[in-house]
Amino acid sequence: MGIGDIAVVDAGPVIHLFEIGALDLLAGWRQLLMPEAVWEETVAVRRVTAQAIDDLDNVHVVGVDKKEIMKFVRVFRLENLQRGEVEGLFLCKTKHVSLFFTDDLAAREAAKRLGIQPVGSLGIIVKAYHLGRLSRSEAENRLRSLHRVSSLFVTYELIEFAIRQLT
Repeated sequence: MGIGDIAVVDAGPVIHLFEIGALDLLAGWRQLLMPEAVWEETVAVRRVTAQAIDDLDNVHVVGVDKKEIMKFVRVFRLENLQRGEVEGLFLCKTKHVSLFFTDDLAAREAAKRLGIQPVGSLGIIVKAYHLGRLSRSEAENRLRSLHRVSSLFVTYELIEFAIRQLT
């Protein structure tokens, strides 16, 4: 069962879902565009295995032109974002992708400003539940694991809010 068509992915959800054994939830999208900088932040530094990314079979690593990125940063005032986030937003704009997976608050705010829908790790799990890819107990366990196991900084209150979305 497919969740969606295409999305651009930032390092946060890839790392955090991998840490809790839920990276397979990203397989529900037909295509995930991963900026080279995100590959470098995840696989190249061994925070996520290359095999785990290959197993998804829908991730396409995409390079971007450095000069175009510098121009994009200036035009949209994105100096406060890291390279992977900027490249991700650039891909969303240039490839006309409306969905950006990121856990970074500044990147989420920038995405909204650019007319791009940001979705974080919690939202990916909730969406997978609503589409029948997870049972309620599996979704609750994965959400709680984000708080207990992963390196994602998320409050218990936010986890409880996400669990209430499983109705």
